[in-house]
Amino acid sequence: MANLASRFALAIAAALPALCAASALDVGGLSGDDAPCDDFYAYANRHWLEATSIPDDKPDWGTFAIIGQRNKVLLQGVLTRAAAANPFPAGSNRHKVVAYYASGMDEAGIAGAGLAPLAPLFAAIDAVAAPADLPKALATLHRAGIRAGFAFAVRQDAKDSRRYLAEIQQSGLGLPERDYYFRDDERSKALRAAYRDHVRAMSRLAGASAAEAGRVAESVLETESAIARAHLTLVERRDPEKTYNLRTAEALAKEAPGFDWQDYFAAVGVPGLAELNVAQPGAAAAFARLAATRPAADWRAYLRWHVLRAAATKLPPPFEEAHFAFFDRTLTGVARPAPRAERVIETISGRYGGEPLAHALGELFVGEAFPPQAKRRALELVGHVKAALRDRLVALDWMEEATRKAALDKLDRMAVKIGYPDRWRDFSAAEVGARPFVENWLAANAFEFRRMAARLGKPVDRGEWWMSPHVVNAYYGSSLNEIVFPAGILQPPYFDPKADDAVNFGGIGMVIGHEITHGFDDRGRRYDAEGNLREWWTAADQARYRERSQAIVAQYDAYAGVDGLKVNGKLTLGENIADLGGIRIAYLGLQRALEGGPREAIEGFTPEQRYFLSFAQAWRSRLRPEQERLRLLTDSHSPPRYRVRGPLANLPEFSRAFSCPADSRALRAERERVHLW
Repeated sequence: MANLASRFALAIAAALPALCAASALDVGGLSGDDAPCDDFYAYANRHWLEATSIPDDKPDWGTFAIIGQRNKVLLQGVLTRAAAANPFPAGSNRHKVVAYYASGMDEAGIAGAGLAPLAPLFAAIDAVAAPADLPKALATLHRAGIRAGFAFAVRQDAKDSRRYLAEIQQSGLGLPERDYYFRDDERSKALRAAYRDHVRAMSRLAGASAAEAGRVAESVLETESAIARAHLTLVERRDPEKTYNLRTAEALAKEAPGFDWQDYFAAVGVPGLAELNVAQPGAAAAFARLAATRPAADWRAYLRWHVLRAAATKLPPPFEEAHFAFFDRTLTGVARPAPRAERVIETISGRYGGEPLAHALGELFVGEAFPPQAKRRALELVGHVKAALRDRLVALDWMEEATRKAALDKLDRMAVKIGYPDRWRDFSAAEVGARPFVENWLAANAFEFRRMAARLGKPVDRGEWWMSPHVVNAYYGSSLNEIVFPAGILQPPYFDPKADDAVNFGGIGMVIGHEITHGFDDRGRRYDAEGNLREWWTAADQARYRERSQAIVAQYDAYAGVDGLKVNGKLTLGENIADLGGIRIAYLGLQRALEGGPREAIEGFTPEQRYFLSFAQAWRSRLRPEQERLRLLTDSHSPPRYRVRGPLANLPEFSRAFSCPADSRALRAERERVHLW
């Protein structure tokens, strides 16, 4: 396919300068009004923060978003030119994703199709006249990628990572998470009222009368509130033991009567299912009670709404505009929609690159933006950072030998995936092509559901990637004991093969350290080297770990955000542990890389100072107040400014690099500093 890459070189020529422009450390932008030992985030970023506006079509703007925008520009160039005369072999991944994109750009075709492609789903919903009809209707929606009522998945068994296991999970809400239905402050009440109005407006667009739409909106909010009441909170869901509840199908039927689970499993494509994980037994039982007792008319209204909600961005403009008005403008403060091409790419990709054909976008991206030498350089960085954590584990003074030995084994066996998978997914069976956008979306979802369900009974594919390579993100997979760094994040300023070591270690090196540390955060540490959820720590080490972790909870609980909200130290604990461990072991990895080589200052800063500057500038970000509020209430990550200030407050290496006095504002008192990894 090399000739195709050259054929589309002109398509990305305009994007390439931007891809390389952000590699330099922003030394000229350092604040003269802030001392590094008082507020290092402000010292590194104030000029940028004051000079930068959030684009009208974005909820936030920072390094992640800027790289993501460049990646989309590159993809848009290739897709736009290919859509005019699709040059890829028919049936290939690239041919299908180009056709998918073209259908998203065909606004006339979208308008002409209207709601007609949703007719089979609406017919299944209209057939719900009694509780016995609900399992088949839900199965129809779930196979189409619409998570109403609850969600069905097939994933690795958390306690036997060699096999796949079916699972049902709490789901089926329209608001961001359960507590949005019950908070009693005025802002939350206003948000629920706006949500009710949105459901009413969407129902009107779909043909309901004013009176009927009003009844639908009230019914949907009541049904979702009843479902949400039994959901675990975000903090409770962080406990992997709490969400592992192996059941036979017969036991589930006894524990959650009122819903025909066997009928559902047969309709969804896994007849005769023997056992499964019931991630939240209370939610499953409550849903089954609601299925048996709530009027069929309420279920029809609820299911129809969830079809409209899920499909809205693929439907004619009035639906898309109504969806934007609530889910973007009201929830995140965005002033106007992003350009059409960008919205279509986001639909195909999903936020984390986990949508059905996202990996086909990744194929296009990697061919243009990730040369082989970049992969080799990234692997070198990973090697240094892993070795640094190994040294730390050997030297830790609070860990007993039995735990230490198991921890070292886990680290040594941690798999590393860089850039892109060795084998691309095969989308040849996905019925995506010259059809309306929403129909392609449904076909892609149906393909993915079949692919997922077909895993049952098959060996676990340890080479598979969850996240598409074009995405600006990275992850640790606990059940595979792996760290994964897509090509999308291995871009300037996070990573530049031509940059000095200090800048690369402060950017992508810290991200590498962060993901490695996730294997040893409060959740990840509970999985062993094989990826199995089991207790491999001594009792004394568990107690010491919890004590140190609780100090991190207390530190972040004290950080204030917008509207008087505080960071939730329990919700963000895993990410905060990973940030603290990541910045420390990446620093030690830098020291390993610099051994025996020159250490001269560049632009007036030592390698250590450049390392911390690169780190702080990598997290520079501005958030709209609405977006920060949403994140504080739902996100497991702390706001970006605290992802810099929080770890550095505990780090003597930072204090030494900038010769900070012991009582500096940027530092915690020595007795309060947390030393974990």
